[in-house]
This record gives sequence, structure tokens and C-alpha cells, in this order.
Amino acid sequence: MSQNGLGGLLAKWRDNWKTWRIIFFAVLIVMVVLNFFIHSHHGHFWHLDEIPEFFAVFGIIVGLAMVIIMKKIIQPFIAREEDYYGD
Repeated sequence: MSQNGLGGLLAKWRDNWKTWRIIFFAVLIVMVVLNFFIHSHHGHFWHLDEIPEFFAVFGIIVGLAMVIIMKKIIQPFIAREEDYYGD
């Protein structure tokens, strides 16, 4: 049974995940390099956004903080026992 349309396209993309990973990392590297040469007109957030790669570092820090908060603080409140819903 062959998939047509969007399902087939997504299946093809899933099978080529190594190629997509290389493409995404290449685009990321190009954008990081371009950020050193293309400067914003002026800073809006206490001039922190004029620092090269500020938003990349900020995004990594906030993302990691969200993961830690969810795993250590929120997850114990929403976790259920293994047999919570019965057999």
C-alpha cells in the first residue's frame, strides 16, 4: 500500500532524516555567521540585542530552564502511577 499526498511526502522526509539534519545544521551555521555581519538598526532591550548571538544564547538558556522546570517541578504533580487507568 503506497501513500499519496502529504503522507507520502512526510514518509519520504522521515526516511531521509540524516539529510534533513545536515540541511538544518548548515542553515543554522549560515545564520549564526550572518549575524556577525548583519547588525540590527538599534537595540530595543537595554541594548542586549546588539550583542552578537544574544538571542541564540538567550533561547538556549530559556529552553533549558523550561525543560528543567517541567521535569523537576511540574512533572511530579501531573505524573500518574503505572496502573492509574486500570488494566
